[in-house]
Amino acid sequence: MTKKQITVTVISLIIVAVVISSFFANSFVEKKAISLLQKELPELQFDDLNINIFQNQANLSQISIRKGSVDLKSNGINLAGLDYWKLLVSGDVEISNVAILDPEIVYFSKSNSAESSKKSKGSDDKSKDFKKEITVNSFNIKKGSFKILDSIQERTLLINTFDFELNEIFLSSATIANKIPFKYGNFSLKLDSVKLNVDKRHQLNVAAISINNNESFLESIHLSSKYSREEFQKHTDIEKDMYDLKIDSLAFQNTDYGFRNDSLKVLVGRALVKNADFQIYRDKTLPDDTSVKPMYSEMLRKMSFLLKLDTLQISNSRIAYEERMKADRKPGKVIFANLNATIANLTNFSEKKEFPTTSISANADFMNEAPINLNWGFKVNNLSDYFNVSGSMGTLSARSINGFLEPGMNVKAEGAITSMKYDFSGNRSKATGGVNIAYKDFKVEVLKNDGTEKSGFLTSIANIFVNHNGESGKNANKGLEIERDKTKSFWNYLWSCIRKGALKTFV
Repeated sequence: MTKKQITVTVISLIIVAVVISSFFANSFVEKKAISLLQKELPELQFDDLNINIFQNQANLSQISIRKGSVDLKSNGINLAGLDYWKLLVSGDVEISNVAILDPEIVYFSKSNSAESSKKSKGSDDKSKDFKKEITVNSFNIKKGSFKILDSIQERTLLINTFDFELNEIFLSSATIANKIPFKYGNFSLKLDSVKLNVDKRHQLNVAAISINNNESFLESIHLSSKYSREEFQKHTDIEKDMYDLKIDSLAFQNTDYGFRNDSLKVLVGRALVKNADFQIYRDKTLPDDTSVKPMYSEMLRKMSFLLKLDTLQISNSRIAYEERMKADRKPGKVIFANLNATIANLTNFSEKKEFPTTSISANADFMNEAPINLNWGFKVNNLSDYFNVSGSMGTLSARSINGFLEPGMNVKAEGAITSMKYDFSGNRSKATGGVNIAYKDFKVEVLKNDGTEKSGFLTSIANIFVNHNGESGKNANKGLEIERDKTKSFWNYLWSCIRKGALKTFV
């Protein structure tokens, strides 16, 4: 044989040897990996495992796993950059990248069988004996879907598609005992078309959500009733508010999460609500809800998790409240347009000795006409739910409020309120304070029962007791006392305070 032929033969033999050895090596590693998976994750099912040592890649195809309350199916899992030597020698896993392709994830919010509960418990016991170290530089979920089902298989949450990336993951016997059982670095999450059943009567839709480390952004939020106004009342035996809330965007900045003892802790530096339109409808012809309504400070105090929101800003928004008070009348309506508000120190815990005051400052155009502002403060840790609230309103014509007075109170007003100021402080049971109202040419007409025309006799009697003009400063009410109806909300409480001052001024 010539030297060239010998060289070719040797190279050919080397190539054949490498191919044969790689085949056996791949086969050996595949068997070792399958054995390890069957030992550590006996619930995992898959069609095939392919490992290529020279390309340093592995693929699990057509996987499915049901572990505890989670059911996952995927077209495959791709692994790249696996340290085979570490896996074979110590059993530890180090991977450059893990990608789960097109997963369908289902979470069962309540255990549907004793068997799943038993499996979950067994998994928890096994986790205490975890001796491995797992390192993943980058973990990706691509084009996933997620839903939560309750005990009767009804969907409570649906995420149409999502992409998720988490970097610098480290899991060990030291980390697995923590609330979050692994350490991690940067992460990002993008969700498209999120649907949530808020309660039996309302649903929430969000067009898109993006989360990147400590920043979050939500687009096109819509909280709506599942039913029409007429149908809504058939699904409740007592008075209930029917909500329709649309928000163009909601952003959270400088967020962080953690745990304090056994409680989840959520920290948010700033939240921004832009272009919200909130419509509330209540049918007062239904029986009253006589349950005790807690103050906002109590609700924050008793939340199931710890919250610290430094600043919440609401801009260019609107609130409309409609109340159907008589079955044969159209609803009364009040509107707060061009609403802007800032809430500071919205929190139910403090790392400092002095607990911060939650403060709310808001301004709007009442009935699209009168500039109105509110300043409100309270401390969540005050067990008596002490608060202080003050504000003012500019000129409001009687014509603007007749849309609320006529349907509900069978009264029509003329003239105008030229200014109003109020200042009250109190607790969950009683408030004290005063109202200062100036008005001009104020008259009332008491309507007949059908609301179509005035009752001359009752109108004459009513106007005998109404002062038609009042100057600011001469009709100030101080030292008013108002007992709170605890079956009503804080806003009814505030309205009761202002109403008592107004009635004392006009009559």
